[in-house]
Amino acid sequence: MDFDGTISTELALYHKKEEYEDIVTMGLPLDNAGNPLPSQLAIGGGFIPKGAKNVEVAKDFAKYVIQPEVANAYLKGGLGRWLPAIPEVAKTDPFWLDPKDQHVSAYTQQGLFSPTVPQYPVNNPGYAEVEATQIWGLAEADIMREGMTPQTAAEKALKRIEQIFAKYPIAQT
Repeated sequence: MDFDGTISTELALYHKKEEYEDIVTMGLPLDNAGNPLPSQLAIGGGFIPKGAKNVEVAKDFAKYVIQPEVANAYLKGGLGRWLPAIPEVAKTDPFWLDPKDQHVSAYTQQGLFSPTVPQYPVNNPGYAEVEATQIWGLAEADIMREGMTPQTAAEKALKRIEQIFAKYPIAQT
């Protein structure tokens, strides 16, 4: 699997069965002392935008979609690209640990049953703001919609990132 926390690369070849089965997906190696290395794990979530017109309907939908059986069906529909938030779901549904699909089973084992740590940027509020403002997506939009060159769009994005990080200085010792 990739270090992006998904098996999206493997799943891109899902309908090319021979190529899909030719890829090897493995968990992280052991450290020098023989202990499992923790993998970085990202958490995603839904939200109701400020100013939404149908907040109660959105809340009802959220209550529906977080039910374990509903979330499991949704995640399986995505071919296991993301993991269930409830490990018990993976323990009781053979899809998640089926040895016939070594990509999903390796991913599930590593993400749900092996040691994990949060992705390192969670320790930096500046990085969280950079992600929340979707600077790189805006740079892509500048290229596509505004006709900016990739160089100019990247420079603009990096300048904005620098401004955000300046608000969160890291004390040097």
